[in-house]
Amino acid sequence: MVVLPAFGAAAYVPSLVLERSLFVRERADGLYYTVTYLLSKMFDELVLAALASCGMTAFVFYGVQLRGEWVCFWMIYYVTLCVGIVLAYFVASISPNLDVANALLPTYVVTLLFFAGFLFRLTDIPPWWYWYSFIDFLRYTWGGMMANQFQEEDPPFGNTTFLEYYGLETVDKWRYCGFGALFALFFFLAALTAMTFKTYQVR
Repeated sequence: MVVLPAFGAAAYVPSLVLERSLFVRERADGLYYTVTYLLSKMFDELVLAALASCGMTAFVFYGVQLRGEWVCFWMIYYVTLCVGIVLAYFVASISPNLDVANALLPTYVVTLLFFAGFLFRLTDIPPWWYWYSFIDFLRYTWGGMMANQFQEEDPPFGNTTFLEYYGLETVDKWRYCGFGALFALFFFLAALTAMTFKTYQVR
């Protein structure tokens, strides 16, 4: 549930790249500021994503009979989706063309999988690579979902419990959700900076 929206962000790349010529021309003509354009694009996508994810997460949560709070489950999924959208905008803003953007985005997301904590436990990551987990938004959204699912009743897993095995027994699910939201803010500011100062073409 946290990997799908991260990879699904690739669907948002073309809209920014294909509209680049129009954006450059209209911004140069003084029709709007860069922040206005970016916020309008995000508003359209995030409102639609909120409505769609609300129904989809409710179907999964109650259909599979997951534990914890549905609101938390939905919020973490939605935050992951928001990060994916603004990440796609950032990658599109720094890429010279659509081919580069479509290659760069999934490559970056794949690197995140190895440091989120579910393919390799955080305690198994070598010390010289452990720092990367702190800037991996999937670590926080996945950790928040795990805490939401197992914190009230943590089942035994071998000689320990499920959360203890992954080192998530002290995780605050809402705080991890907030950490994920900070990544959305960071990638938004990064995309805004790139679109404001990068020269795409000469008119």
